[in-house]
Amino acid sequence: MGLMGTKERAAGKSHIMKNALSSSLSLIEAPIGCLLTVAIVPLVVVCIAYGGAASANPSSRVATPSSETRKSNAIAIAPGQTSGGTVSYKMSAGENGELPVLPASGVPKPSGIPGGLRVLDWAGLKAAVTYTFDDGSQAPYYPQLHATGLRVTFFLNSNAGNVSTWTQAARDGNELGNHTAHHCRADGTSCVGTYAGSLEDEYDLCTEYIKRTYGVRDVWTTASPYGDTGWDNVAKTRFFLNRGVWPGQIAPVDSTAPYNLLTYGVPNGTTASTINAQIDAARTAGKWQIFLLHSLDNNAVKVSEVVASMNHAKSLGDVWIDSVVNIGAYWAGQKALANATSTRSGTDIIVRWKLPANFSKGRHVRVTVTGGTLKQEGQALPWNKGGYYDVALDPESLTISQDVMHRAE
Repeated sequence: MGLMGTKERAAGKSHIMKNALSSSLSLIEAPIGCLLTVAIVPLVVVCIAYGGAASANPSSRVATPSSETRKSNAIAIAPGQTSGGTVSYKMSAGENGELPVLPASGVPKPSGIPGGLRVLDWAGLKAAVTYTFDDGSQAPYYPQLHATGLRVTFFLNSNAGNVSTWTQAARDGNELGNHTAHHCRADGTSCVGTYAGSLEDEYDLCTEYIKRTYGVRDVWTTASPYGDTGWDNVAKTRFFLNRGVWPGQIAPVDSTAPYNLLTYGVPNGTTASTINAQIDAARTAGKWQIFLLHSLDNNAVKVSEVVASMNHAKSLGDVWIDSVVNIGAYWAGQKALANATSTRSGTDIIVRWKLPANFSKGRHVRVTVTGGTLKQEGQALPWNKGGYYDVALDPESLTISQDVMHRAE
């Protein structure tokens, strides 16, 4: 509740292709069983065979296949991969409701050797930005925020009120997240109102309030009051992401804890230029910057400064600005594929992954390959001329098959 002070910040601590631009080589197993030397364009590569954080030394992560089922070294998650060049996108729901719309730039379908599956970072854009607003005090300023055309996250308590405003915000595509019923610390103190008796009840009462009062279908993310990490273990039983207060930016497939997402707490009096600098840094690094804001008045952070920064981010044209649940689902989905396993079935390779508990349904990631046909649940996936296949995460599996041309060979 209120503005984040020093204590609140402290509480959060706790196959065949050669590319002249590449100086990194990695051995990747092809579906046909032989080892191919594949040029990986970015300098930082994560092979599925190992998962985890990116390595600056890809040669130390060469896979040594020893069984039919293993962490999939037919897949490389390559941070920095986009659909190509500087891209722009519409600030409305994408074809799957949560992804930005990329231009159909006429990228031809890959026709090489089947394999080489890669997930595009940030849905094909350079970086990602999320604005989060705690405690519900921003209702009077919602029209200005909405006018930017961007989706944000509002973390609400059970006393948020302003039914018409937050109901409309949800209808506009913004996320209403759980900030607990009474904004207590994890030991049940410092509440706004009376502690519900348990952390579980604090979460459940707030979720039910949001669903019942504002008509949302479900609540998938939370933000711990005061950044108190004592909430984290209970958060895992109800949500798939928890925004913390500790400063930092988030990279694709990095080691950031999903129940203590890094953020930038915007101090009182901050101007757009300071926020813009954080956005520009994230764009340069290819990372996700989450902003944490409270009051939007002349005594805190002026709404005009926040709106100016939002318009700056939008003007860049290659940064994905969206809610915690939308960007976070893509980030978590990419991490799930980074820990996938692969199994051969004839000339096919079947990739399987496991989504986090309490994951939001209906989510997708965008991937590219060196060749082959991608299938899910028996249906071939269409190639998008923006330069990717759209892969649904819910089935938790994907089949890469040889094209007819390669079967004939």
